[in-house]
Amino acid sequence: MPETQQQNRKTKARKAMYRRLAIEAAERVFAAQGYAGTRMQDVAAEAGMALGTLYGICAGKEELYGAVHQQRGEQMLARAADTAAQASSPLEALRLGIRSYVAFLAEHPDYLRLHLQEDQPWALSPRFISETQRSQWRQGLALTVEVFRAGIADGSFVEEEPSHMARVMIAAHQVFLVEWLEDQKRQPVAALVERMIAFVERSFCR
Repeated sequence: MPETQQQNRKTKARKAMYRRLAIEAAERVFAAQGYAGTRMQDVAAEAGMALGTLYGICAGKEELYGAVHQQRGEQMLARAADTAAQASSPLEALRLGIRSYVAFLAEHPDYLRLHLQEDQPWALSPRFISETQRSQWRQGLALTVEVFRAGIADGSFVEEEPSHMARVMIAAHQVFLVEWLEDQKRQPVAALVERMIAFVERSFCR
């Protein structure tokens, strides 16, 4: 391999490593201090890098915040969509989807705290900080609406506006997750998931 090409690969790998470290550090700091209370200096210190290096990765705090959501949100949406695609019915897709995204948030509690700290109503077009969040929220809502629509068509769910059903479910799940964190995550994740699924079945199933 030519020396220049090898050097370029090393440079790209180093940049990717710094970006990963910056995003992981930002996730922890935003979760601990909130968006308003976080400074770029705090993230740089947490990541163990110079402030100038951090600014070379992201131009500012909003861009860095969006990068955290882009990475984690895309992972969560992809996992939920892949899991739901394996289902044999809309009701099973909803159950699997809930298990998937709750498990993901339990694995990444700092990411969950980022959402909950914003005090935004998840169900009602939240005024998120970054466009990345807004785009991912729309994708998640659309996926859930389609599952409800299919469940109404096959007789699994009551006949109601699918968008309304999806928003009610999202609002309820926000409450479940807030209470779980406030209770210091004492309830096992599996038990939390079953409570959330039971709520959906009581509320929407025939």
